[in-house]
Amino acid sequence: MNKKLGIILFGLSLLTWGCSREEQLVLGFVPSAEAEKIATTVKPLTEILSRKLGIKVKSYLATDYTAIIEAIGSGKVDMAFLPPFAYVVAHDKYGAEVLVKAKRYGKEYYRGQFTVRKDSGIDSLKQLKGKIWAYPDASSSSGYLFPKYKMIKLGIDPDKFFAEKIQTGSHDNAILAVYNGEADLATTFEGAENRLVKDYPDVKEKIKIIGYTDNIPNDGLVVRRDLDPQMKEKIKQVFLSLNQDSTAMEILKKVYAWDGIVPASDSDYQIVREVAKTLKITIPK
Repeated sequence: MNKKLGIILFGLSLLTWGCSREEQLVLGFVPSAEAEKIATTVKPLTEILSRKLGIKVKSYLATDYTAIIEAIGSGKVDMAFLPPFAYVVAHDKYGAEVLVKAKRYGKEYYRGQFTVRKDSGIDSLKQLKGKIWAYPDASSSSGYLFPKYKMIKLGIDPDKFFAEKIQTGSHDNAILAVYNGEADLATTFEGAENRLVKDYPDVKEKIKIIGYTDNIPNDGLVVRRDLDPQMKEKIKQVFLSLNQDSTAMEILKKVYAWDGIVPASDSDYQIVREVAKTLKITIPK
């Protein structure tokens, strides 16, 4: 064999070996319920992925998204399910890539909503000056961050506009604060009142929606930057194929309420960066 050709072929073989160096893949989760329950629920999913990818997939449960982001950055986790703001941090800090994202109720996004009492006479946000705003948590995209961004775009400074702001701890409680007359405005994810109908049958008769936030991209599956490009593409195609796998989709629905999977790209999450910039939320570098 020609010596020069031999060297080239040897180099190519090393390159191929390097691209296939993963002996297993680690899939990160932040529990949406009790950790033990999630661990039991996701085991069949890792088995399905192992079979379809042709490589062992094991799960990694973290206490919060910060831990998952750092695990992606250090290479401890190869892929993970991340919500919008966590993905942007993982991408901008460590170069993580989003491959696919969730569909829920047939949509690739969700929204926050602005809720008041029907008998309040309030039809717009600007009528809420000096009133009380109830929201679930200051870290909630649909319940606080995107609503605050919308207000600022309308020329409203929420920190000075309202007489009081109440952090209720949950979307349900924010709606109930308005329902019970304890607050004038509630900001939650779209349709949050539907979860209250069983215990409060007249909730929809007592409240009304006066507006929505910008579309918020659904959470997605994110992979570490230095994962083999061929493996990234294979993971993407396998996850898209799960749309036809009823067992896998049942698991994803239980764990993160996914009822479909679509391709995703970084540009889908640009609105998240705009919100972060407007609200002066620092994205770690």
